Amino acid sequence: MDYSFSVRIPAPNRSITMENHIIILGAGVTGLTAARYLQDQGRKVTLLDKGRGLGGRVATRRLGEASNIQGRWDHGAQFATFRDPDLIEHLKKWDSWECMKPWIPGHQNPTLYRQRPLAGMNALAKALATGLEVHRSQQIERIEKAAGGWKLTANSGQIFTAPHLISTIPLPQFHELARNSHLDLTPGEQEKILSVRYDRCLTLLAETDGPSGLAAPGFVQVQNGTIETIIDQHQKGISSAYTLVANATPAFSLEWFRRDRDLAATLLRASLQERIRSRILSVQIHGWKFAKATRRIDANFLRLANDIALAGDGFSAGTPDTSPDLPARIESAMLSGVFAAKTFAPLPSA
Repeated sequence: MDYSFSVRIPAPNRSITMENHIIILGAGVTGLTAARYLQDQGRKVTLLDKGRGLGGRVATRRLGEASNIQGRWDHGAQFATFRDPDLIEHLKKWDSWECMKPWIPGHQNPTLYRQRPLAGMNALAKALATGLEVHRSQQIERIEKAAGGWKLTANSGQIFTAPHLISTIPLPQFHELARNSHLDLTPGEQEKILSVRYDRCLTLLAETDGPSGLAAPGFVQVQNGTIETIIDQHQKGISSAYTLVANATPAFSLEWFRRDRDLAATLLRASLQERIRSRILSVQIHGWKFAKATRRIDANFLRLANDIALAGDGFSAGTPDTSPDLPARIESAMLSGVFAAKTFAPLPSA
């Protein structure tokens, strides 16, 4: 299946007046889902993301060159569980369902599987991005109200304009951007945005010389003060090489996030080595500042008084089929994007 997507890289220091109806800030699964929904409704959409890739924490790193992939690590989200029938139908319509394969049965409902693409979790993001206009490596530094809508200025010197704006970046990042842009937020909006909390996570990516020896299916809860989970990427079925992901505990991640990363990697490596039978050959370390929303806004999304819509994993998004009380996850982030998109979906009157 072709997971290509259109990307326009504008010339530096050139103002761009875009005819798109809606700009979506952030090309994670929330932004991509919102964009696909809006595109289905006949809206034109531009996605802006500060990263070089797509998907945010739906991230996969490869071992080897693109032409000769020897292994993979899902170093962000490890799986997705979908309960909502409408969202599942959307994924099927968008040719994004076929890449998902069952992995681990649910604890409460063994017929409900945690799923992953065999090409790595980022394959889901790439499938969602098919046909969308995505501008990557665009760090937005300022949002301003402009005639007929919004003006966004990136650190690249690019200017993007559109009548409407949806932000799907982590809420603390949006709050900082709003403050630097001198956007007016009501006291109630400020309180809600500032109430959201995220855990940080340091993630170790390891390559070993053989099987890990971890019990099938290769997903182990450790909770020893240093490592929270170990995921065997070879057993998971996404890596031909013997690769492992070890997520540090929130406490360890908070303590070491801004300290010496090489030393943090050494500590995590030693802790991981104690729990596997194979020898670790090499490691990499990655830090997620907004790894998991631990305190969320009790709503599907938030439409600000200035008409910006906020969505993402900082919201307890749910439907009659998916309780908002479930933990933050890929599905809730995607549902939040759908709900935000619905408020802009109808075409404006002629």
